[in-house]
Amino acid sequence: MFKKQFKIPIILSVIVMILAIIASAGGIFIGDLYQDNVQTKAAWYGNDLVTLFVVVALMIWALSSAARESYRAQLVWLGGLWYMVYNYIFYLYGAAFNNFFLLYVALFVLSTYGLLFALIKLDTKRIAQTFSNRTPIRRIGSYMIFFSLFLGGLWIAKSIGFIMTGQVPQDILQTGHITAMVYATDLALLMPATVLSGILLWKREAWGYVLSTIVMMKCVMYSLVLLVMSTVSYLKIGKGDPYIILWAVLGIGGFLCLVSLLRNMKVKGAVYNG
Repeated sequence: MFKKQFKIPIILSVIVMILAIIASAGGIFIGDLYQDNVQTKAAWYGNDLVTLFVVVALMIWALSSAARESYRAQLVWLGGLWYMVYNYIFYLYGAAFNNFFLLYVALFVLSTYGLLFALIKLDTKRIAQTFSNRTPIRRIGSYMIFFSLFLGGLWIAKSIGFIMTGQVPQDILQTGHITAMVYATDLALLMPATVLSGILLWKREAWGYVLSTIVMMKCVMYSLVLLVMSTVSYLKIGKGDPYIILWAVLGIGGFLCLVSLLRNMKVKGAVYNG
């Protein structure tokens, strides 16, 4: 049933995983692939490590389990696709032009359409019914809104600071690029998705349960990316991410929310009746 219903997004996901393996392995083992400065290269290496050894592996497990009618696994799978969309937009627009450019285009496009086609096919009402009434939706929704306002507020404050002083923020300068890729991507994609999901969860809407789990899945995986990025950067150039503690704290909060959501779901499509 699952394979028939989600045939197109499954095919797209398999292609995405194969391409992600190629892109990540290439980034790790092809020494002259990245043409960015030393600090940005270190960030790409850390990103590739998590994508290859954590995210792809998790998506393979999730697709396999989802085929056995696990709604929990379906949401983990879609969280992986959302990670791929968010992740490869950075490579597409943020990495200096290199031999894998067309690969980044394919990964971003296929991940985006795979996620959209899968969301269209989801039985959101039935998935929402698999969540226990004891799910702490207020606490989780509040954290998601706080996360969005805090992180978005940080980027907005830095942008306003540039307007007032004319000084480009240091975290933009150190990338070696003149564009604010992180600010732009978070404010345009991450913040709206997280706020909307948190609000819908507060209102106990079916989409709130679904989107909150998917969004938190991505947030947890990307928090790990940021921690590994900073570690690799420190090992390679003796300088880590100045926001490392912030990413760790936000990541722990996201992890607790994600665990709470997944633990309060029935497995294999069973539905709570009261």
